[in-house]
Amino acid sequence: MVLVSSLSELQRRMTNCMVYVKIMTIWNHPPKNRDEITTMILADVKGKRMDATIPTRVYNESFRTRLREGKWYLLSDFKVVLHTRSVRYSQHPYEIEFTCKTSMDHVRSRSRWNFFHEYDFHMIKIAKHEEKQFVVDTIGLIHSVDPVEILPWVTRPGETDFEKRYITFTIKDTLGRFMNCVALGKAGDDFLLQWEERVSRVQYTHEKIIASLQFWRIFEYKGNPCLLAEECCSRTFIDPNFPDFDKAHYISAFSICEEEELKEEVVDSNF
Repeated sequence: MVLVSSLSELQRRMTNCMVYVKIMTIWNHPPKNRDEITTMILADVKGKRMDATIPTRVYNESFRTRLREGKWYLLSDFKVVLHTRSVRYSQHPYEIEFTCKTSMDHVRSRSRWNFFHEYDFHMIKIAKHEEKQFVVDTIGLIHSVDPVEILPWVTRPGETDFEKRYITFTIKDTLGRFMNCVALGKAGDDFLLQWEERVSRVQYTHEKIIASLQFWRIFEYKGNPCLLAEECCSRTFIDPNFPDFDKAHYISAFSICEEEELKEEVVDSNF
């Protein structure tokens, strides 16, 4: 069996190979019914991503206890197939499909990096249709947070008003550009809990608060480009503490940007 160094090397119908992967996010784990498919976004040691699925028919109890977000595994005895679903998450043209023989052996951490792939605000606003087929990461200063709202649709059988709740907030990048973000249901509650916990601290003095958004989808809200949280895979980190992210350096960039904006305002006022 051949050890492949990167997910980008995997081609359709490859079976006799192994690869080190990190589970970046996993959902429908375990599946609640036969219609749910356990899905993951995997990353290799180079940060390349690829979708992976575990069909319900091959899901077993060992997966329930062993598969964890943020852990590294040596993956073997799997199939590489074309995307068969209308929804995809990574840019890789293929996905990994588990079989009855698939093995994921946990290995010691090969890297603590979060493999954050920052997507530029401008690229989000001019994104083409194919770029909206996969999820993206971005980061910014939280500029405003709107009250929770309720979508005006009729609740379907088995749903509650919880699924109709959503929250919108705006983030700002170091170039002074803004991006609207929309989070529904559980994703919205997750953001709101983190936000309220952060601003309710006794030590909070209206300092800058950073939001790191991982696995969000490019969408439209009220006719304008936005980022939409996918309830299954999207992750939000307020004031992230990633090994590969220098928060102090990032915030200092905003100070430089604000100084330049102030200078422009002063110049404009003199004319």
